Amino acid sequence: MHKFGLRSTIIFLFLFVSIGGLMVLNMAFQAKQEDIHGAIERMELSDELRSIKFLSAEDSLKAQTVMREYDSAQAVLSISLGDSRVVTSVVLLLVMIASSAIFIVVIILISKPLKELKQATDQIRQGNYSVHLPETGIAEMRELKNSFNVMSHELEQTQNRLLVAEKELIWKDLSRILAHEIKNPLTPIQLVIQRLEERLEYDPQKVSDILPESISIISQEIENLRLLAQDFSNYAKVSQPTRELFNPAQIIREIVKSYSQDYEICLDLQDTFTINFDRTHFYQILTNILQNAIDASSEAKPITIRLYGERSYVVLSIQDMGDGIESKNLSRIFEPYFSQKSKGTGLGLALVKKLCDANGAIIRVKSKIGEGSEFTLIIESKTT
Repeated sequence: MHKFGLRSTIIFLFLFVSIGGLMVLNMAFQAKQEDIHGAIERMELSDELRSIKFLSAEDSLKAQTVMREYDSAQAVLSISLGDSRVVTSVVLLLVMIASSAIFIVVIILISKPLKELKQATDQIRQGNYSVHLPETGIAEMRELKNSFNVMSHELEQTQNRLLVAEKELIWKDLSRILAHEIKNPLTPIQLVIQRLEERLEYDPQKVSDILPESISIISQEIENLRLLAQDFSNYAKVSQPTRELFNPAQIIREIVKSYSQDYEICLDLQDTFTINFDRTHFYQILTNILQNAIDASSEAKPITIRLYGERSYVVLSIQDMGDGIESKNLSRIFEPYFSQKSKGTGLGLALVKKLCDANGAIIRVKSKIGEGSEFTLIIESKTT
């Protein structure tokens, strides 16, 4: 059975109320019009008054009778006109009340489903694509809710497919990176072992000549494998920060001390600042950025580390004079497994970003090809 839509229902109700009100007014006017015509006929006194000569008492009585009928007709006319005004006012009032009631009902029928739609869209915006609306209400709202439910179902399916695809992509990238990184140290180990086997087969007495060098190479590559596993482990389990107040300039000097024998590192540190930061996380952030700067620079070019205040913040700047980073890659350097270096997992700067977020710090980078890069760490200053 076909049901009227919202527009058709509103038009029908307005036509019904308007035409019905006009019909009631017309019927009332017709009824009163007859009374008014009768009263007007009784008010026509000219002919009767002309025929009265006023020569006798009978003529006076007749004139009085005519005047009474005139007064009576005038009273009926006044009453009829008053009744007409009352009926008109009542009917118009009823029409206004009916129209207002229609509008109120329509607003209720529309506002409640719209509120449900707003709440549902808020859930969609927050990532809950499984929301489902009951398909009730007027025809247009049922159609709208049906379309919304279809959309949310499709979004949920799309999200599930994207999550599966993202997991597969992550595992593929991780497998590729692991295979590449593990292969690098395994290759020299394999070559050393083959060399030892050949020496044992053709000249066993001279194995001792290459044994120290072979052990050193194997030990070094095993250390590389250990560091690789440590990088993955550190990135996978970033602990919750245990913040404490300390002077960052003091920590920076301690860290740089172990690098300063082999690299030229210029320090420009102000000792008047205190930060509330996880000490271990600060060490990891600084060493990762510093190692990245060392890898990007040649031994002849200095690395500059500055610590200064800016309003209510402490700013730590680490600047190298390396080859720089292409602008298209600047937005990706904090992504896991992204690296422009021949060695490394691409997890160092990703770990830096993760540790900065955990401690409420901001990390920024600017770079220019051929001139180097500058990493800036912005931390809220604390007073002791």
